[in-house]
Amino acid sequence: MSYLLTAPEMVATAATDLDGIAAALYAANAAAAGPTTGLLAAAEDEVSRAIATLFGAFGQEYQAVVTHAAAFHTEFTRALAAAASAYAQAEATASNALSAFNTQVQALLSPLLPNAGTGGTTPVTSIANPGAQVAFIMGGTAIPYPDEMYVTGAQTLFIQPRFPGAISNVLYTPEQFWPLTLNLGNLTLGQSIAQGLAATRDAINTQLSTLGNSAVVYGYSQSAAIATIEIRNLMSLPTPPSPSDLAFVLTGNPNNPNGGILQRFNGLYLPILDVLFNGSTPPDSPYPTVIYTHQYDGAANFPQYPLNLLADLNAIIGVFDGTHFYVGLTPTQVDNAVLLPTSPGYTGNTQYFMVLNQKLPLTSLIRPIPYVGTAIAELIQPDLRVLVDLGYSDYGPGLSYADIPTPASFLSVPNPFAVSYYLAKGAVQGVQGSMVSLGWLPPSYTPTEYPYVPSVAPGVNVFLGQPSVTGLSLLTGALGTAAKDLGWIPPWWN
Repeated sequence: MSYLLTAPEMVATAATDLDGIAAALYAANAAAAGPTTGLLAAAEDEVSRAIATLFGAFGQEYQAVVTHAAAFHTEFTRALAAAASAYAQAEATASNALSAFNTQVQALLSPLLPNAGTGGTTPVTSIANPGAQVAFIMGGTAIPYPDEMYVTGAQTLFIQPRFPGAISNVLYTPEQFWPLTLNLGNLTLGQSIAQGLAATRDAINTQLSTLGNSAVVYGYSQSAAIATIEIRNLMSLPTPPSPSDLAFVLTGNPNNPNGGILQRFNGLYLPILDVLFNGSTPPDSPYPTVIYTHQYDGAANFPQYPLNLLADLNAIIGVFDGTHFYVGLTPTQVDNAVLLPTSPGYTGNTQYFMVLNQKLPLTSLIRPIPYVGTAIAELIQPDLRVLVDLGYSDYGPGLSYADIPTPASFLSVPNPFAVSYYLAKGAVQGVQGSMVSLGWLPPSYTPTEYPYVPSVAPGVNVFLGQPSVTGLSLLTGALGTAAKDLGWIPPWWN
C-alpha cells in the first residue's frame, strides 16, 4: 500500500530501462568511431583536402559530444536508482510513523468510544475501528490514475463527510472502453472491468489482512461498476469481510438500482463494444454504501421511459457535458442532495442521494452562444424540463423507491392536467429567468418553484407502480440469453 504519489518500483524499472539505453548509446558510439575518426580526401586538390579536414573535425566533435552525453546518462541513471531507493525508504518511514500515530490515538481515545470492546455496530456515517482506515480512490472511464484535483474532490465531497480521517490511496484501474479510449490501450469495457476488479479485490484483501484495519472503496462511473461486481462477489463468500471493516461510496453508478443504464436494460449484451448490462448494485448489501446520483446523468439516471427521445437525448448529453463529472460538483450541491426514499421495510445498508441539476444538459448546447446563449437557455429551460421529466417516474412514499431495481418500460401515462399547468407556468418562468440573466430584472425575481427549479417528484406522469419486470426487460433478457447461448459473452463477464 502506497501513501505517496510515486511508485518506487516504477522509478527503479525506469532506471533499469535507462541502463539499457546507455548500453545502446555506448555501442552506437563505438560503431560510429571508425567511420567518423578520419575522412580521406576525394582528390589531391586543396578543396578536397579542406572538405576532408572539415568533416574529420566534425566527426571528432561528434564523438566528444556523444562521450559527454553517455557520461551524463550514466550519472543520471545512478541518481534515478538512488532516488527510487530513497523514495521507498521514505514511504516505509511514513507508513511506520502513521501506524505509530494511530496506535497512540487509539490508546488516548479508546476509553471514550461508546462501543469499545462491546461489539456494538457503527452507523453508515463512520467506521470506528482501531486500525488504519484507507480510502481506495478509483477513477472513471479514461481516468486510470486520478490526479490530485480528482482525489481532493472525492475526499472533500464524498468521503470525509462520512468517513472522517480516511487516508487517500489512489488505486490504479485500466478504465478503458474500446474504441473510445484508444489513447490508453485496446481493452474493451469487459476486459477493463475484469482487470480493475482484480486490482480492487487485491487491495481490499491486503488492507483487511491486518487486524483492525478498515477500507472505504470509492468508485465512479466504470469503477462504480467494478465495485458493484466486487460487492456481489463478497456477498457470495462463505466468510466475507465484516461490514464494520468495509464500506463503499459510489458516484455516477451505471448499476444504480433505479436509474443506472446497466439496470434499465438488464440482460442485454452488445457484442462489438463488449458491454453487458448486468443489473443493479445489490440493494441488500450488508456493507455500508452511499450512492450519489447527479440528476439527468445518462449513466446513473437514465430515463425509465426511453420512448421519450427528448429525455434520452438529454441524458446522453449529460454524460459528456459535465453532469457526469462528480468531483466537479460544489460542496453546496452535494450538501443539498436529496436523500431518496427506500421501500417500506427496507433493511439494507445503502443510502441513495440525488444531486438536483438546475441546468438541463440539453441547454448546454445553447449557453455558450455569446451574449444571448444564457438568456435563450433560461427562456426555454422550464418547459423543456417538463418534457424531459416525462421520461421519469416520481420518487416518494407510495411512488418509486431508490432501492428497487427498475428496468426501462415502454408504457407511461402523462398527467394532462399537470403537464398543461406546468407548461403554462414554465413559459412565464422562462421569461422571468431570461430577463434576470440579461440584467433587466433583479435576481430577486428568479423563480424558485418547479419547473424552473428541478424536482424528484414533479408529478407529470400518472404513477403506474414500480414493476421489476416489464415488456422491455423481457426483451433485453431474451436477447442476453441468446447471446450467452451463442457464446458471444466472453468469460471475463462471468
